[in-house]
Amino acid sequence: MLSHIEDTIRQLESYHPQLTKQQDHEDFWERTLNETKSKPLHEKVEKMDYPIKQIQAYEVSYHGFDDTPIQAYYILPKDYEGKLPCLIMFHGYLGHKNSVSHYMKWLIQGYAVLAVDCRGQGRSGDYSTYTSDEMGTWVTKGILDKEEYYYRKVFMDSVRAIDFVCSRPEIDQDRIAVMGASMGGGIALAVAALDDRPKLAIADVPNLCDIGLAMKQKFEGSLMVVDQFLHRHPEWIERVYSTLTYFDNLNNCQNIKCRTRITAGLKDLVCPPMTIYGVYNLIQAPKSIEVFPFSGHDMAIIEHMDNTLAYVNEHL
Repeated sequence: MLSHIEDTIRQLESYHPQLTKQQDHEDFWERTLNETKSKPLHEKVEKMDYPIKQIQAYEVSYHGFDDTPIQAYYILPKDYEGKLPCLIMFHGYLGHKNSVSHYMKWLIQGYAVLAVDCRGQGRSGDYSTYTSDEMGTWVTKGILDKEEYYYRKVFMDSVRAIDFVCSRPEIDQDRIAVMGASMGGGIALAVAALDDRPKLAIADVPNLCDIGLAMKQKFEGSLMVVDQFLHRHPEWIERVYSTLTYFDNLNNCQNIKCRTRITAGLKDLVCPPMTIYGVYNLIQAPKSIEVFPFSGHDMAIIEHMDNTLAYVNEHL
């Protein structure tokens, strides 16, 4: 009776897609990282009067890729000794960093948390200008040019999140994890590939994986707006697909060096499991994957949350 699930998983495990990276892919990201790190962080930290007495909570801003102030919560246990391990959290598309209270399961165990509002979402603005912005949502902003594409800036904003926590004297720089789900999971994988400081990456049902296949298989989610854009502008199909190769975790995942855990739902219409396995199968670092045969784009599963707590405790 379980053979159909086992057959599906075997098929996914055997999928090894061809990379789609352009000739200047590595040079593009090296130049982007150098440009980002040449700028001052301009961090600001303000204490919050938060009604949970067992923590210290701060509102933080730091300058992202183009001097856009990125907003975040920085949360510490009230009493601690020595250096703290730190979890950097990225949210899903059109989401936000949630409430400070959302992170208490980590704080009570002695972790620090930096919960980031992605640019243009939550309380973070976006100082960028885009020459292509007709669809009114982030996934297509600047999509005709890799230099101005939205996710170029998001990935660098997220690298700057590591810069921020590494600037804090209370943080153990050897015990940093990046975590997220959906878009946040895609960001976590990208950051782990572009920066060797994280010790751990956790990406639940990650987006931005094997984007060409995702465009073919998905039926919901942000990339459907790219479909709509190309429906209007079939003359730009090749140009758009070329831009997206730079931001596809398929083309960066072999640079991941830290331990990585990924999840996939076999009924996911937003981030189809084969796109996730396409990236997972190419990661060369220590890795594991959790597969949920009857789950879609939702990891609000008790077992999964308990497993995540145990996994972080073991490896961070």
